[in-house]
Amino acid sequence: MISSAFPAWLVPDTEWLADAAVRVALTIVFSWLLQRIGFLVVRRLERWMVRASQGREAAAQRARTLGQMFRHLITTLVAAGALLHVLEVFGWDIKPLLVGASILGAALGFGAQFLVRDVIAGAFILIEDQFSVGDSIEVNGQVGTVEDVTLRSTRLRDITGRLLFVPNGEMKIVVNHSRDWHQAAVDLPIAPNQDLERALALAAEVAAEMNTDPVYGPQLLESLKVLGIERVGPEGATVKLVGRTRPGAAAFELSREARRRLLARLREAGVRVASGAEVEYVSVTRTAPFSEPEA
Repeated sequence: MISSAFPAWLVPDTEWLADAAVRVALTIVFSWLLQRIGFLVVRRLERWMVRASQGREAAAQRARTLGQMFRHLITTLVAAGALLHVLEVFGWDIKPLLVGASILGAALGFGAQFLVRDVIAGAFILIEDQFSVGDSIEVNGQVGTVEDVTLRSTRLRDITGRLLFVPNGEMKIVVNHSRDWHQAAVDLPIAPNQDLERALALAAEVAAEMNTDPVYGPQLLESLKVLGIERVGPEGATVKLVGRTRPGAAAFELSREARRRLLARLREAGVRVASGAEVEYVSVTRTAPFSEPEA
């Protein structure tokens, strides 16, 4: 007998070892199944996001990146839970570990609360696909083109070429100018005491030209039309044209061209516009490079 050859404290408790081995094996199997189920849910979510991206490679890539992040998170959480349970099986008191982890987590959470907020906000931006690389957005009073989106921040390039880093947690209201459609609007103020009926007729002619233009016509989802007189004040009356265009820069380009043509027609017809429109016209249609000031 083994018990007669060795002291009792050296004889292993085979029943306890068998029970511990079974519990550890069950923990491993359960953890593996839990990880597989989590991966399956993430995979289906990732495929749904790729389909919802509608062929936008940047959005599809972010969906895959987000899926990979969730898989790492699931693996880490499952492994940590399994390790703690195995330690408990072998008689370790895990309460001090949990208390220490909670204290450390509270300290890190207090010190990095803004980082955590940014990461959570970034995850929701990726999940909801609020904007993609290449989209033109407006956030916190800044307008620019999205160059990169991470869990921490979003990079924008504005019209002057500046690169803006916006923490995701700081975004309150985001305006996306590159989704679905955009509204092109042309407001042209007419000077007081001018022939408004003539101005409206010329605006209708310009709208018809833009609708059939080989360059600008295909950018319109709905025909450009004259709404009529938008505002009336001491400075005169404002003629307004609107039309639904494809998303992106098409609305701005079409608005500038329609404004230029309408202003030219009004000049030919002798209909004066307000002084502000003259200044805007000059700034929009300037094509010559600015000359350097003489020394």
